[in-house]
This record gives sequence, structure tokens and C-alpha cells, in this order.
Amino acid sequence: MKKYVELSGVIENGMWSYKVLPGLEGVVPDVKIETIASIENEGFFSSKIEVASISGTYVESSSHMLKDGKNIDSYSIEDFIKPAKIVRLKGIGENSLIDADILERNAPEIKKGEALIVDTGWYRMWNKPGYVLKCPNYLRNALEWILNKDISILGVDVPCIEASWSEDNHSEKGSLLVEMFRKGVVLAAPLVNLDRIEVDSGLLYCFPMNVAGVSGAPARVVFEYSV
Repeated sequence: MKKYVELSGVIENGMWSYKVLPGLEGVVPDVKIETIASIENEGFFSSKIEVASISGTYVESSSHMLKDGKNIDSYSIEDFIKPAKIVRLKGIGENSLIDADILERNAPEIKKGEALIVDTGWYRMWNKPGYVLKCPNYLRNALEWILNKDISILGVDVPCIEASWSEDNHSEKGSLLVEMFRKGVVLAAPLVNLDRIEVDSGLLYCFPMNVAGVSGAPARVVFEYSV
């Protein structure tokens, strides 16, 4: 029997935003959902939804950081369906720094071309104070370890991957993401509900909205496994 777990968070008014990061205050808008038609007045119900490409759980492609990178609509549907492995990390709290050693100690066998999901437990902080600014981050050697696995998709449960963002290190910001995108890795983040998956391997579906000319979009992410 197949089991399916929703890994994408709900998009709603008042949710968390990247605008709390230094320099992004006036760049990333709040999610805004409003009714534009009702059954009582217009005879049908419809809404206006305003989001950034990095709202909620989203998928990002290489043009997010590379001028010559691929936009999200350049990928095939098969690119977003991959066998996946989950690395589960224990004892990861706010402002933790994840290194290569902890990944190596906890990782199952990862095959070339698979998706890799890292479970830190931070998804439990979704929409809670400190979700963005206090999230665990990955050190350079951790992301290098990940990239050496030749994965296709990286799924994480934190909104900010690199320590340089939360530390406001301008010289390092985005440098590791650039390396990731240069290797053709697609990012799916931030994920939720990883504790509902009872195994460490399965099939990952991460479908961004099919929008032309953008680096990424909010996505529906689902994990399938056999029970």
C-alpha cells in the first residue's frame, strides 16, 4: 500500500516572510489573499492571491542565482519526480550549525541522481517567532558534502540554508547556493511534516506553479512511500 505525506506548508495571510532578513524588508512582500467575488454578490467565489516566488514552500531553479541559469518552466515534469532519501538529524535547535560530520553519521546510502531531504525538526517552528532568523544553518563543508553526492533535488526544512544569511556576512551571502545551482541541483524548501514519514526512502514529488520566466514558485511537495 502506498502512503502520501504533504511536505508543503499552507500559504495564508499573516504567515512568515523573508522580509525579516536584513536588506529584504522592502523586497519580499507579505502574502495577501483576498476575496474578489462571492456567491452572494457575483454568483461565484474567487480570490486574489499575491505571493513572491519564495513564499511558503517553493521550488527554486538555477536562475535564482545565475544569470544564465534555467527558469522553472524550462524543466520537464520528470525533473520534479525523484527517488529520495531522508537524513534525520537529532538535537538540532535554534541557531545550530550543521556540518558535514553530522550528515555523514546519519545519512543512508545516497545514489547519484536521487533527491536528498534533510530533517532537522525545524518545521515544527513554521509560523512561530524566530522561524527565519533563528533557524539552523548549513556550514560550507555541509553543503559541499551534499553536493558531492551528485543529487538532483535538495529538500530542507529550514527557510535559510547558509549561515552567512543569519550572520549577515555580506561577502559570503549566496556563495554556496551559487555552487549548488551550478551543479544543476533544484531546491525545495522549506518543507514540513517530515515526522509523518515512517521510512527514510521513497519518491519525492515537488511541483512548482507552472509560471513562465521565473526562477521558482510556490510548490506542492509530496512524499510517497510503501507501507
